Amino acid sequence: MLSNAEHVLPTALIVDDDYVMRMLERETLAQFGFDVLEAADGEQALDMLDDPPPDLLLLDVEMPGIDGFEVCRRLRQRWDMARVPVIVVTGMDDLASINRAYESGANDFVAKPINWPILGHRARYVLRSAQAARQLSELKEKQAAIMRAIPDMIFVMDWQGTYLDYKQGYATTAFVPASELLGKNMAAILPAEVAKPIQQGIELALLRGHLQTVLYKLPMPDGSSHHYEARIAPNGVDKVVIVVRDITTQKLNEDKIRRLAYFDTLTGMPNRQSFLERLDHELARARRNHHQLALLFLDLDGFKRINDTLGHSAGDYLLQAVAERMKEKLRAGDFVARPALDESGLHVARLGGDEFTVVLPDVDETHTVSMVATRLQALLAQPFLIGTQEIVVTSSIGIALFPADGDDAATLLKHADTAMYHAKDQGRNNWQLYHQSLTTQTTARMALETDIRKGLEQGEFHLLYQPQVSAADGTIVGIEALIRWQHPQHGMVSPAQFIPVAEESGQIVPMGEWVLDTACRQIMEWQLHGVLTARVAVNVSARQLRSPHFLDRVAAIISETGIRAEQLELELTESILMDPESRQVQGLCRLRALGVHFAIDDFGTGYSSLSYIKRFPIGMLKIDQSFVRGLPNSANDTGIATAIIAMAHNLGLEVIAEGVETRQQFEFLQQAKCTKLQGYLFSRPLPPDEVEILLRRGSITPPSDHTAK
Repeated sequence: MLSNAEHVLPTALIVDDDYVMRMLERETLAQFGFDVLEAADGEQALDMLDDPPPDLLLLDVEMPGIDGFEVCRRLRQRWDMARVPVIVVTGMDDLASINRAYESGANDFVAKPINWPILGHRARYVLRSAQAARQLSELKEKQAAIMRAIPDMIFVMDWQGTYLDYKQGYATTAFVPASELLGKNMAAILPAEVAKPIQQGIELALLRGHLQTVLYKLPMPDGSSHHYEARIAPNGVDKVVIVVRDITTQKLNEDKIRRLAYFDTLTGMPNRQSFLERLDHELARARRNHHQLALLFLDLDGFKRINDTLGHSAGDYLLQAVAERMKEKLRAGDFVARPALDESGLHVARLGGDEFTVVLPDVDETHTVSMVATRLQALLAQPFLIGTQEIVVTSSIGIALFPADGDDAATLLKHADTAMYHAKDQGRNNWQLYHQSLTTQTTARMALETDIRKGLEQGEFHLLYQPQVSAADGTIVGIEALIRWQHPQHGMVSPAQFIPVAEESGQIVPMGEWVLDTACRQIMEWQLHGVLTARVAVNVSARQLRSPHFLDRVAAIISETGIRAEQLELELTESILMDPESRQVQGLCRLRALGVHFAIDDFGTGYSSLSYIKRFPIGMLKIDQSFVRGLPNSANDTGIATAIIAMAHNLGLEVIAEGVETRQQFEFLQQAKCTKLQGYLFSRPLPPDEVEILLRRGSITPPSDHTAK
C-alpha cells in the first residue's frame, strides 16, 4: 500500500455471494476511507488476487463453490497475515468455526448480524495492526541483515566486566566459546594485561559518557597473535556495549605499507624516499664530524633499447640482476643506504627506472670515490644472462661531493644527476665529477627550453618545404615540411640543437601539432591558388605519437583545414616501431583508412625488423642520408641502400632516398630502382611562395654535373 502522504486510499476486497451484504459492507467501508472492490464468490476472488493484492479482505464463509475458509488458505500460500489481513464474516458463532477461521489464516472475524459502525472501526484496526506487524517484521529483517553483515563481535557487559550478552561477528571469533563467557567476569577469561585496560575503558565510558577505544593483542592456539580493537560505549548507568574487531590483517597491511613506502618492490632495494631520509641522516653526521661525503648517481646506458627490443619483462629482470650484483659485490663500507627492516645485508638505493644511487660516508679523498665508481662500472660491464641471451650493459655515473658541491640532499642529488648527464654526453660508460661549469651548461639548456616555449607562443618558428621527385623524370611527387627557428637574439637556430631539447622537455608535442596544422593549411592555400599539390610529409616523434590526443588531433586538423587525407604523409621514426601499444597501432590504422599515408624516416639507422613494419600501415621507407652520402663509392653504403630498395619492392612499399646531392648518387639510385629522391641536387628547402613556383612547373631537372654545397 502506498503511504498516506501520497493520498491513495487503502483497498478492501469484499467477497460475498449476497449482493445486499456486499452493498452494505461497501457503503460502510467507503465511509471509513476504503477504496472497495467486490467479488461474488471464491473463484472470482482468487482471480482478483493478483499483484498487487488488496490491503484488506472481508471474506464471507458460506459461499457456493469455494468457501471462505478455502479462499483464506489459498491466499495464505501467497501472502502472510501482515501483507494481506483477512476479516472473516460468518453467521456461525460457535467456537469450532472461529478456530477454523483462525487456522485458515484469518486475522479477525465478524459475526452476523453485523454491527455496521463497529465493522468500519474493526477494519481500520485490523489494517493498522497488519501494517504495524509488517513494519516490525521488516525492521527485524533489517536488523538481522545488519548483524549478519557486521564483522565485529558485540558484547554487553556490566560495570564490573561481567559478560551479559554476546553476538558473533562473521569475521571475528571470541577468545573462548560463548558458552564459557556469559555470566563470567572477563578477568577470569582474558589475560591480565588485556582485561585491565578494557576494565579501565568500561569505567571511563560510564563515568564520562563517551566512547572509549582499547587496542590489545591475544595469543591464539596455533601460536600466532591476533590484534583487536575494542570500542566501548555506555548503555545505561551500569552497562556497556563493546564492539570488538579483529584488526590483524589491517596491522599486517600497515607493515606492508611501511615497507612499500621505503623499499622498491621490483628490486627490494631502498627507494627514493628511503634514500633521501638516509642521505639527510648521513649529511647531519658528516657536518657534526666535519667529514666529506660522496653521492654517486648511476644510470644504465642503452637500457631503453634493451627494454624496447626484448620487452619489459626482460628489462625488469635486468634491473633485478643489476641490483643483486651491486648488493652482493660491493663492500658494506663503500656505501650507505637505508637499512632493511632486519638491519642486515647490503643495500643500494634505486630511485626509479634504471637510476641507482650510492652514498659514500667519511670519504677522505677523491681517489676513494673514483675507485668505487670504477669498480661499479666493472661489475656492471660483466655480461648478464637473460634467458638464453647474453646482455652487456654499461653505466654512466655522476659524482657530487659534500660539502664542496652542496650542503643538502636536494642540491647534491641535482648536481650528481647533472654530472651523470655529462658522463652521457662524453660517450657514456664513464664517470664524471661535478663542477660548476656543468650547471652553466644545464642552465643554458633550461634557457633553451624556455626560449622554445616562448618561440612557439610568439610565432618565431616557420616551415620550409623540400620537394621530392620521381627518379624517372623529375616530376614533383611530394614535399617534406621542415621546421626552422628564427630566434630574435640568436638568429637562425639549427633543428639539431632545438629538436632534441624539445623532445626531452615534452615541447615536441605542441611543436609537432603546430607543424602539422601549418603544413595542412599551406596545402589548402596552394590549392586555393589553383596549384595542384603533391603529398606533404610531416615528421612525427615517438613522444608526440604517445600523446593521448595525437591521433584525434590529426583527424581534427584534416577536417578543420579541409584538405584531403590522401595529401598528408606522416613520417615515423624507427623507435616508434619497437614496442608499440595496440592502441597506437589501431589509431594509425584508422588514420590510414581515412587516407593518411605513413613512411618510416631514416630507415636503417634503428632496430626495425620486418615483423615490426608489418604491424603498421607503412607505405614507404625513407633511406637515411648517411647511407646516401657514400654512394656510389662506399661498398657498405651501396650494399645497404641496394638491400633497402630491394626489400621495399618485395614488401610492396615505396622507397625514397634523402640527402641526394650529386649526379653520381642520383644515377646510382636511379639504376638501383629507387623510385623517389630528395636532396639539394634538386632543391634546397624553400619558403611556400618559391615552392609554389616549382609546383606550377611540375618537375625539377637535376643539373647535368653538379655537386651541391
